[in-house]
Amino acid sequence: MLYTQNIELLSRVILDDAYREAAAIIEKAKAEAESIRKEGIRASVELRELARRGSDQKELFYNKAKAISLEEFRARSEILNCKENIIRDILMRAEQEFYLLPQHKDYVMILKRLIQDALRHLKSDGREFICRVNERDRILLASSDIESLGESLNMALSLDKVPVEIKGGAILLRSDLRLLYDNSLEAVFERKTQLMRCIISESIFGSGEDEDIYLEDR
Repeated sequence: MLYTQNIELLSRVILDDAYREAAAIIEKAKAEAESIRKEGIRASVELRELARRGSDQKELFYNKAKAISLEEFRARSEILNCKENIIRDILMRAEQEFYLLPQHKDYVMILKRLIQDALRHLKSDGREFICRVNERDRILLASSDIESLGESLNMALSLDKVPVEIKGGAILLRSDLRLLYDNSLEAVFERKTQLMRCIISESIFGSGEDEDIYLEDR
């Protein structure tokens, strides 16, 4: 669908701007984690040597190893938090850009696609539906446009006289008002949030195989 392509395109454009900053944050966290990992290896070697000698200080080094494990957990948490904050920031920026779609030259076509898509979701639940849009979009849609969209799917569709408070897109209701499908821009973005998270994560962080760099067997 065209609006889905717009979401994915916006996310990738925003990723280009965010990549360098995100990479620097993650590299810093990973460097700290690698330092902790090396310290853990050193402590492990010392611990094995003391155990071999039967040293009285063995308990001391066991405690040291435990403390290092806690530091590893903290480092892992810091990296995950860095990634989550980056993803949230990019999603917020993507959302802001997405809500500018009504300014796009092809927005009328996008709006009609959103209405048709909502009709398809409701097709098996009735034949007569009402379309609700915001006040700005009402000006863009003639009654004949709405009727034609309904006829294209063998349904009766009319435009509600009362506008709704949405940023764009449309909300469709069955004529008895007992069923609706929300295809507003807000609802579309919410439904695509998980897809956006996957795109962002894959584009910036890759497959995530390097997250356990500091958890090698010692």
